[in-house]
Amino acid sequence: MKKQFKVSINIDGESINQFTSFVLEQRFNSHHVFTLRYNLYMAGLPKTVSLDQSRDYIGKKLTIQFGNLGEDENVFVGTVTQVEFVQSHGYIGEIELTGYSPTILIDRGPDVGSYLNQDLSSIIRKATNDVAENDLSIKINNVRAEPIDYMIQYLESDFSFLNRLSSQYHEMFFYDGVKMQFGKPDSFKEVKIVYGRDLHTIHYGMNIAPLNYRKFSYNSVHDQIFTSQPKSDPSETQDLSHAISASKMVYSKVYSQPLHVRIDNQKDMDSFIDNEQSGIISQLVKLSGSGDNPYVGIGRVLDISMSLKEETSFVTTDFGKFLVTGVSHHMDGVGHYHHTFEAIPANSKHIPVESQLPLADIQVATVLDNDDPLKQGRIKVKFNWDCNNNDPTEWLRVVTPNAGQGVRGSNRGFFAIPEQGDQVLINFEEGNVARPIVMGSVYNNSNVDSSKQIENHLKSITTRSGHLIEFDDHNDTQGIRITDIRNNVIHIDTSTDSITITALENMTLNAKNMKINVEENLDVQVGKDMRTQVSQNNTFNTGKHFLLQANTIAEQAKLDINVRAKKIIETADEVQINSNAENMVLYSGKSVMSKSVEKNKLF
Repeated sequence: MKKQFKVSINIDGESINQFTSFVLEQRFNSHHVFTLRYNLYMAGLPKTVSLDQSRDYIGKKLTIQFGNLGEDENVFVGTVTQVEFVQSHGYIGEIELTGYSPTILIDRGPDVGSYLNQDLSSIIRKATNDVAENDLSIKINNVRAEPIDYMIQYLESDFSFLNRLSSQYHEMFFYDGVKMQFGKPDSFKEVKIVYGRDLHTIHYGMNIAPLNYRKFSYNSVHDQIFTSQPKSDPSETQDLSHAISASKMVYSKVYSQPLHVRIDNQKDMDSFIDNEQSGIISQLVKLSGSGDNPYVGIGRVLDISMSLKEETSFVTTDFGKFLVTGVSHHMDGVGHYHHTFEAIPANSKHIPVESQLPLADIQVATVLDNDDPLKQGRIKVKFNWDCNNNDPTEWLRVVTPNAGQGVRGSNRGFFAIPEQGDQVLINFEEGNVARPIVMGSVYNNSNVDSSKQIENHLKSITTRSGHLIEFDDHNDTQGIRITDIRNNVIHIDTSTDSITITALENMTLNAKNMKINVEENLDVQVGKDMRTQVSQNNTFNTGKHFLLQANTIAEQAKLDINVRAKKIIETADEVQINSNAENMVLYSGKSVMSKSVEKNKLF
């Protein structure tokens, strides 16, 4: 005997006793949509085009309970988002109420967020913490327990963000009519249905999909490219095994693409690829159908059997168990009910989710830390976002004009790490929000003064403490100046073709060999003492005159002094020549003359 169907609907506590139709569409990873219609006559409303009596329903909570009389009831709670009056062909009009599951409350608009080293449960709770629990109950039971080193919500609604997390980490995500479920439920409610009784139509088939692929991911911390291919996934059913084999035969070429999620090691890489493949395989065998069992619901397992007529009786055989991933309920106010549904094999490990990756563009951030614990020149930043969840980023690499390994080791290229407090531009490798990278720094009102740049003639490099390299392209002052914070200066004056080096204290030149070439004049001035020390030979060559002037001149030699010239003239007010220990010998090629204005003493 056919069971009697019952349904009750109320909006914000007000019962809707009579209605024309109610349709409820439910799918995994989607908002559930309902449409309630009732005519003005049923509702006892004026028969004129007006929303006066129904517009107050908008924004209110709708609750529907339906099932078989004397049995448990299905429950759905949603929110009315649209009220519309519908009338045509002169008939009495209808009021149409449309709404969504309360998951719409977290689909408010594109939002941003930054999450550092948090697990899925923490990320989800923080992203949805401003939604009251009595408006949307959330049950989190994620399979992945390990923290995610860094995650960005990027111009996505909270619902789209959770959908992406579900897709990237292969977690179930759906609204069961009362609560939002993220992660696999502890158990699935089973519903027995029989083809030929409460299952009216059934479509069962298989298809193929590309299963031969390879994915890769570069990890800069380890400077390593991780690659992985799916392992063979043995199936428990003959149909699914055949679909897998056919897929690999038709799509035999292995294609490669970068991985769009963050991984830190080969184990994570392999795990992701295997889970992804499992989700794809679950779609190779599909089931859809229609019937009148009101307990066929989203996230429930259908235990299907076939009741087939043979010669003298009906024989029931098992067909299999399938997980409902989408269902559409149709009912009216006089006890009619039917549904259509879609399902996948109940033993599927993962459900594939098509999720659109956000299109990342350049963002501004502020440097928080530049003391990289791994000494890889990375920095931590915080995005300049006014949002509820804005954790510092992970350690990010910094783009530089040239970087790499040199002949003498690390740090070849332009090595300059942004300072704490600097504003930097963040871009994303491959346009992927999972891979932020620092493009460079930008000035702002608090740290720039371009008043000297009327003609844009100055280019400079200035360090944190004030050391400066300045390039001047002005016609009158053209040159290069290197200045430290104490005003020690190296100035290359292009306008006068001169170089000036100014040291406030000491200057030291060290070299194995040194050669100084002066084309014209060399002027050396010493304010106090000058000392020249030569370990071996010292040679002076002067093309013309050599003039040595001093108040006192002393010459000392440990061995000999040898003076040679064509003519030697020595003049002084008094001349004294002493030989302290030995004889004095005067040699002359001709005569030796001794002259004196007064007396000439020889002893």
